[in-house]
Amino acid sequence: MIMMSCIFCRRDATLSNVSHILPASLGGTEWACLPRGLVCSSCNQYFGDKVEQPALNSFPFLPFRVLLGIPTRKGKAPKMDSYLGTIVGSPLPGEFAVDPASSAIKKGLDTGEITLIVLPAEPTEAAAVSRMLVKMGLETIARHSRDEALCARYDAARLFARSPSKGSTWWFLIHTDHPTLFAKFTSGVSLNDWLTQVSLAVVEEQDIKTFHLRLLGMTIITPLDKDILPPDMTGLAAPDHRLFQVTI
Repeated sequence: MIMMSCIFCRRDATLSNVSHILPASLGGTEWACLPRGLVCSSCNQYFGDKVEQPALNSFPFLPFRVLLGIPTRKGKAPKMDSYLGTIVGSPLPGEFAVDPASSAIKKGLDTGEITLIVLPAEPTEAAAVSRMLVKMGLETIARHSRDEALCARYDAARLFARSPSKGSTWWFLIHTDHPTLFAKFTSGVSLNDWLTQVSLAVVEEQDIKTFHLRLLGMTIITPLDKDILPPDMTGLAAPDHRLFQVTI
């Protein structure tokens, strides 16, 4: 059996181990798989249970999953809580169901008195979101070069993703083109539309590397180098630009 070094813990990873850069619950299937042997089974399971699961049940990923009806790893419909009740995803583009929180809300939905649903837009698991983004960035590098992913330059990012120490910090920036995003969901977005517009890229500017995850009208950016300060938010007004700083 051929053994290779895991890009996260550097322990042995066999060629039987498979890891997804884009999680299956965001539509990542065979096309999103890393070459075998880059991530060990221990790290793969850890990320799935401790990082990806909470991150995928948090903003910004959960609303996409619900509105697109992307099923969970167990094949169940995605759900999210709101002030109206539980919103349940549908396999039909642009459609979802609401399990109302009360009889009054049910009546309002049935009669058409309630026509607006406000979805939560704050990460409930910001640390998990941040760690998943860093993981995806390192895996994007590893997909092209295992040796580069294993270099000391990314040791801080590797540690933050896999086993961060208390007090460690990171950040991510979300830029949203709201008119474009709303227009897409209003007209209905199929899973194929979603997948053709997902982009995962590592960008280097002035010797600084950042990971960019593009999802329809949203781009999420996080650094992959150590001690990179967040951008100056002057002129980057909310809600189109939002900076999240994470402390473990």
